[in-house]
Order: sequence, then structure tokens, then C-alpha cells
Amino acid sequence: MRFISGLKNLSKKRILLVIVILFIVCWFLFAFVIDLFPNITFKRYFLIFLAILAGFTFILFIISFVIPIDKMGVIIIIISVVLTLPVMYIFGGIINIFTIFCYIANIIITAFFAFKFCMDTSIKVDDYFYSKKGSRILTRIIEFVVFFLLSWWFTSLTMRFFLSFANPYVQSLARVFFNLFLIGLTLLGILLIRLLFTKKFAAYISFFNLLTFFYVLYIIIDLWAEFIFLDAAGYDLLAFVIDFLLFLYIIGSIYDRVDYIKEKLKIFRADTVALFIILMKLIVQIIEILRELNPPADIIPGLVLQAQILWIFFMVFTLIVGIYTIFRHNEGKSS
Repeated sequence: MRFISGLKNLSKKRILLVIVILFIVCWFLFAFVIDLFPNITFKRYFLIFLAILAGFTFILFIISFVIPIDKMGVIIIIISVVLTLPVMYIFGGIINIFTIFCYIANIIITAFFAFKFCMDTSIKVDDYFYSKKGSRILTRIIEFVVFFLLSWWFTSLTMRFFLSFANPYVQSLARVFFNLFLIGLTLLGILLIRLLFTKKFAAYISFFNLLTFFYVLYIIIDLWAEFIFLDAAGYDLLAFVIDFLLFLYIIGSIYDRVDYIKEKLKIFRADTVALFIILMKLIVQIIEILRELNPPADIIPGLVLQAQILWIFFMVFTLIVGIYTIFRHNEGKSS
């Protein structure tokens, strides 16, 4: 896939690659190893290291507006390291505001790239069927029908499952999948209208709807994982793999669009955007550790709010960008 070529471009950026590797190592430690050390002192040292890495990344992020990361020599890196702690102390108030911004941005960007992954994957599969000239009509019709039936079947099973509970709040989760299915039907309706007028068949939409179902199901399971799984180690591994692959997909997609970013965003280079993504993820990990060290009296409302915001933005991207993609899609040509 195209994001892999973007990751190859990232491997040529030594400074950025080192930061990415350090972040991934810290992420892995937070996801698994930190639970093996109940000692609060260890967690605090780990938190301090993450904060310093985030501060260093923040300074590079600011410098990258003026100097491309490729042109940052050893002197600039050393100066950035020396300035990390003083800058964190002097601009603590501004950094706190920026932290909130990063936390919200993480939810929005995660929702967008989750949508993009679902869209890109479904189009790639449809392009494969389209490339087979002798059977493209039959296989794409089968693709459309089979994935639509699977999407309808999984949605029906999930809705019945949540409605079987006596708890009204659990029952309300069925509405989430009902609304998701309505959005899917809307996209299918627009597809059929476009087919009537242009004779172009965006068959990928039914597979896209199925992928969005699984992602929304993952959001809900992730929200209640601690209450669903008695031994969460296996799920933690699965969640880490999913989030890790999505992170690589985001970074790879950025470096696959270097020229596009330079043309459209002007003052933002791909390196600047990548540094922001890494900084954003670092801040999320810091907030999670702080939440473990100083848990609020009731953590559930905050988790529910986060999942709701993620769900809302994912659905907005699914509906609005999905409609736009249907109209501009050309069979056999990935956008």
C-alpha cells in the first residue's frame, strides 16, 4: 500500500526516525511492562522521561517551521536538548494549553485516518476486481452484494445483542449501530443515484460499510475492555497492535504526500506534521499515566466522552467525505 512508501521516506530522516523509535519503545513499555512494576516510583521516572522526550519533540516542532529537519545539524540538536527543561519550565502554562489541544487533535486525527484506512482498503480491493477485465462486472456485483449482506448481518446481530440487556444504557448502544447502518444506506443510495446518471459503479462502498462497522465495534469494546475481559493481557496486545498499525499508517500517509502537503499547507512541512503527530501521541500517553497515578473518583464519564467524540468525528468523516469520494471515484483508479 502507498503508506509503506511513506515509511521508507521516513527511514531517511535520522532524527525523526530516532524519535519515532523512542516513542514506540515507550509506548510498548507503557502498554505492557509498566503493569509488571506496581512500584509508583518507577512509573514516575517513566513519566518524567516521557515528559522530557515530549519537551524535546516540542522544541524540534517549533524549529521545524524555520529549519527543515534535514538541515538540523548536531549543534541545533544539542541546543534543543539543553533548552528542553528551561522551555518546559518557562512556558509551562502555554504547554498545558497546547496539551489540551493535542489531546483533542488526537481524537480528530485518529477518526479521520481510521476512516481513510477503511476507504483506502475497500477501494484497493475493488480496484483488484476491476483489473480483471474478463470478470470485472460479475465479481464487482458479487463484491457489492456479499459485503452488503455481511454488513447487514453483523449489524443485526450486534443490535440484538445489546438490546437483550436490561440496562437502558447498554441498550442505547444498539442505536449507535443503527445510526451507522443508516449512514451506510445513505451512501448506498447515493451510489445507486450516481450509477443511474453516470453508469459508474462504486462497488467498494459495501465493503467500506463493513469495515466501518468493525472499527465502531472496536471503539465500544475498547471503552469497556476492563469490564469485559477478566484477563485483559490478550486484548491489550490486540489493542496495541491496532493502534500501532494505525500510527504507522498515519505517519506513512504523511510522508507519502510530502509534495501535496508542501503545496496545500505552505508553512507546514511533512516533517512538521509528523513531529506534531508524534508529540500528540506522546501527550496522550502522558495523560494516560497521570490518570493511572491519580485516578479520578469516576473515570467512566471521561472515557465515555472520549469515545463519543471519536464516534462523532468518525461518522462525520464517513458521511461527508464518503459522499464526496463516491462522486469523484473512478473505477480502477485509487484516489
